[in-house]
Amino acid sequence: MIVFDRAAFDAATAGDRELQREVLALFRGQVAGWRVAFAGEDWRTAVHTLKGSARGIGLPALAQACAAAEEAGAEGLAGVEQELARALAALDQ
Repeated sequence: MIVFDRAAFDAATAGDRELQREVLALFRGQVAGWRVAFAGEDWRTAVHTLKGSARGIGLPALAQACAAAEEAGAEGLAGVEQELARALAALDQ
């Protein structure tokens, strides 16, 4: 599965590079909070929020991992962490 769908991200932002930088900065800024939330009781809310964010910026593999964790339970968080790391690496390229 595609880690980062740049075409989808370009479409969502009308190709506006400044907007893209802002959106990605906001996304990266939320990562630490999501990771803390994954360890707590409200991990499902964090995963659900991350899923929506991932879909919105063209990270389908991460969104799929989040959906799988919602279904599987806390044991699915390892897959979310793995895909989150891959997504962040792809966004840095």
